[in-house]
Amino acid sequence: IEFPKWLTSDETQKQLTGKKVLMYCTGGIRCERATALLNQMSTVSEQLKPQGVYHCRGGIERYVKTYPSGGFWKGKNYLFDKRMEQTPDVKDDTAVEKDISSKCCLCRANFTVYRNQFKCSRGLCGVPVIVCTSCTTAAVTKPASLMCELCREGYKAPSEVPNLVAMKRAAEKMVGDNPTASEQHPLSKKPKVYYKDRIFLRRVPLTATFTKIKKSLGEDKVRELVWLVDKESGAFYGSCVVLLASPSDVKQIVDRSLSQGGVKVDKKRIKVAEVFQKDDEDEIFNHSSPQTEYPPIGAAMLNTQ
Repeated sequence: IEFPKWLTSDETQKQLTGKKVLMYCTGGIRCERATALLNQMSTVSEQLKPQGVYHCRGGIERYVKTYPSGGFWKGKNYLFDKRMEQTPDVKDDTAVEKDISSKCCLCRANFTVYRNQFKCSRGLCGVPVIVCTSCTTAAVTKPASLMCELCREGYKAPSEVPNLVAMKRAAEKMVGDNPTASEQHPLSKKPKVYYKDRIFLRRVPLTATFTKIKKSLGEDKVRELVWLVDKESGAFYGSCVVLLASPSDVKQIVDRSLSQGGVKVDKKRIKVAEVFQKDDEDEIFNHSSPQTEYPPIGAAMLNTQ
């Protein structure tokens, strides 16, 4: 609840208005929710109007994996599992340490490792604090001496709690009352438009063939099939898109997949779904190419054989 309180404060809203705001967190979940909250609040508040709100998809964990040298990230990324922290793969430890300016909250010596889950003792703060190896005993015996950097500076968190339910209802009403808002506001989503002549199959066994799938779905119903493969290896991993003869065939096969018997290929039950259209998607069916009977093996698999 601390983040919504912070967003509600007049000082925060003045700082964010007219600015591009980037959200990031460890793994991408909290910043995605925070982005949605900021978008919702900016819809109904005249004082909170950021120029744009963005979030780092996958968090810093994915960012550092994408940019092995660290990119714009400096220091270590604290993790909530046994790894404890993440550093760029191709950046040596000395360079990483130089990027960090953290200190032990007790002796104020430079220290870059967070262990033992020590937290600030001031009021209800509870912000994690760094304690060096030499001060660990003092931190355990005198936990009241632990203080984070914000409390040391005298920072006081806003106390006003926003009415998030009322904000959500107001935002939904604004989008509903304005037909053009669905094209402009990030809270709204375009309705999905489904293809009328194709279905998506997943959990398809690796032993599947075009003939087997035709026999399972109905030989008079299936026109073409595209095996979906991994972009890097080119290998088939159990998914394909099937072009059918008519819209009624789509409905019939989807309904059959939801029945007790389901749809099976080589005695294995597969998943069937409709395929929705994407704005930037190219047509995957090339009617001039011959239909392939078997799914691709992939270069990576060929190299291992």
